[in-house]
Amino acid sequence: MTNISAQKLQIPLIAEPLSFDIQGIRSEIELRGVKVSINKVNWSAYPYQPLVDLYAGYSKSHLWLLYEVKRDFFRAKAMIDQGTVWEDSCVEFFISTAVVNESSPMLSTNSFYRNFEFNVLGTCLSAYGNKFDRQRLSADEMKQILRFPCINKLNLPVEGAEFDWQLGVAIPLTVLGLRPGNSFYGNFYKCGNLTLKPHFLSWSEIESEAPDFHLPPYFGELELVI
Repeated sequence: MTNISAQKLQIPLIAEPLSFDIQGIRSEIELRGVKVSINKVNWSAYPYQPLVDLYAGYSKSHLWLLYEVKRDFFRAKAMIDQGTVWEDSCVEFFISTAVVNESSPMLSTNSFYRNFEFNVLGTCLSAYGNKFDRQRLSADEMKQILRFPCINKLNLPVEGAEFDWQLGVAIPLTVLGLRPGNSFYGNFYKCGNLTLKPHFLSWSEIESEAPDFHLPPYFGELELVI
C-alpha cells in the first residue's frame, strides 16, 4: 500500500467563539480558521459529489471544525450517539497522534487512530484503536464533544430532499491527545451510505478497491500552529 497523498494542513490558533451556536462559530472560524475542500472522489462507482468545505481552527481547549455542505440529500435516522451515522448525511474526522516522521511519512494499517463521525443532527459515533480492534468512547467522553447543528430536530427536511447544511463541532484537545504545536496525521470525510445518492469523499486521497475510510496510510499531515 502506497501513500499517494501529499496533503498537508496547518491549523491556526483562534479565539473561543463569542456565542456557542452555529452563527457564532461560523463568524469566528470562517474569519480566522483555515479552509479546505473535501473533494476527492476515490471510487468511480460512487461519482456523486456534494460540495463540501471545511474550516478548522483550535483554541486553548478545543479543536474547532465547521463543515459546510451543499447539494446533499437529507437523511437523519441516527438520533442517539454511537448509532449508524455514516448511513445518514454525514461528515467525519479521523486522527492519529503518531508523530509525523519526515523520513517515512506514512502510517501502517495497524496504526492507532480515533474516528469522529457526525450526521447532520450532530449525532456522533466515535471510537479508538487500530483498524481491526476498536473501542467506543464512553458516554461521559461523548458528552465532552460539542456539536452545533443548523437543523432543528423538530423541523426536519423531507427525507431525500436536496438541501444545504452546516455543522460545527468542538473536540477537546485532551480527548484528541493534542497540544499546541503538535504535528499529527488525519483525514476529513463526507459520506452518506444510504442517502438518495450514496457518496464517499475525502480531503486526502485514498487508494483502495472499495470505499474505506479506515486506512491510516492515506491520512494527510496536520499541525496545530502556535
